[in-house]
Amino acid sequence: METSAGFGTSRLFLTDSRLVLGVLNHLRYQALNRAFGASRGQANVLTVVLLLGAADGAYGAARRISGSLRVSGTNAALGAIGLREAALGVAGPRGREVSGFGTLIALAVLGGLAAPGLRRTAKSMRTTEQRLRAAEGRVRRERILRYASARDRGQANPA
Repeated sequence: METSAGFGTSRLFLTDSRLVLGVLNHLRYQALNRAFGASRGQANVLTVVLLLGAADGAYGAARRISGSLRVSGTNAALGAIGLREAALGVAGPRGREVSGFGTLIALAVLGGLAAPGLRRTAKSMRTTEQRLRAAEGRVRRERILRYASARDRGQANPA
């Protein structure tokens, strides 16, 4: 079996990352379909809307936090080091050997903090969509009734 001399770790990483991104994209389509009934054609637009809603919520939360907290850079750095050491202490000695473990834990914590806000935003969007669909149904039924009554009046009074 012959192997390519140019295929190294960097190309393997790129190949694996493309596969992971493809799987994540497929999972995004499935999640949007289950949560909102969006087709593949609507998924990208819905993703942008959800991201804008989440960004707005994150911006509002950051403004509330930054307005109420007065933390110096030194204190923030000490707090970050303390959090990192606490996370590595909980994970045990093997956690220090894993490269990027601190980043992984930080992303997990941020994801856990963002999840309730994202759930509220998704619920609010579903509620708004249901209200719009109900209003659209009422308008459609009213229009059909008007057309039917106009048709009936036209048949009752032949010219």
